[in-house]
Amino acid sequence: MRAVQRITFFIAVAAAAAACSNRKEVETAKRSLYDIDFAIVYNAALEATRELYPKIDDVPGTGAVRTAWHQVQYANNQDDLANQRTVAQGQGMPTGTVTQAQAQAGVPTRLAYKRYFIRFDVIVTGGRPWRVKVVGHASEWEPGAALPVELFGPAKPHWLEGRTDALTLAIYKRIRPYAVPMKEKIEETRPEDTVKKTDPKQFKGVPEAAAGQLAQIKDALIKRDASALRAYLADDVVWSLGAPPGADVALATWQADTEALDAMAKLIGDGCGATDKKISCPAADPKVGAWQLQLEQRAGAWKVSSFVRAE
Repeated sequence: MRAVQRITFFIAVAAAAAACSNRKEVETAKRSLYDIDFAIVYNAALEATRELYPKIDDVPGTGAVRTAWHQVQYANNQDDLANQRTVAQGQGMPTGTVTQAQAQAGVPTRLAYKRYFIRFDVIVTGGRPWRVKVVGHASEWEPGAALPVELFGPAKPHWLEGRTDALTLAIYKRIRPYAVPMKEKIEETRPEDTVKKTDPKQFKGVPEAAAGQLAQIKDALIKRDASALRAYLADDVVWSLGAPPGADVALATWQADTEALDAMAKLIGDGCGATDKKISCPAADPKVGAWQLQLEQRAGAWKVSSFVRAE
């Protein structure tokens, strides 16, 4: 019995020591800059992120890497740096027993639980030596909801910080030989805050209120801020010719097809035209197969009423 107790004690001590060492390395990674060419730092961030979260959108010109929302492989246990994998196709749902009521209602097991998702903004910023900033986002989907809701403040799940640290550490390990300590603490900022806001004055030939709305829509598209974008969609927005209109379905479809959101941002940037009741981007009739964005007034505000390919 004493031998078993000693073994258990040594295992606990070893685990605590490993956790302490890991935490110190994470803190070192957070306070490190990288004295090497931008391309090396950016590629390290890109590859480390892709290894953990395969679906990504990279923008080398701005030093940004943005992951898609990945479903979290999460059970009711303590998350840590060792538990960092996610699944993107409905895998890893929490396990549990289906209640009699659920069984009688014919509710599938996976729909009886909330689902959690995670995504990251990674940005290489500054000048040489470069800083790598990792910001994690978490969202929650409840049965019956059309879309997940991002969690902020106290609602953020306890596992978000651990997974953010895990990605920070993964990047650090790839370029550790070039790491140098920060001389002073850098104020925390989100990557999206570094993106310059669109100036409404660039939209000519449209009402002032519509210009402001177009600028805000473009900013939401650049940040991939689904919650913000939803506020600018008419409830009856047409998103596919022949399909029932609806803002929630439209947004879910566009999020699954990033090409559509990129096309919307480009249309707004290329200029729009106005009539008494409608804003169209582009102003002229589009070619067959090309996208066209339209805004109309709803309750005194300009809302996206249609975004479809021309036929």
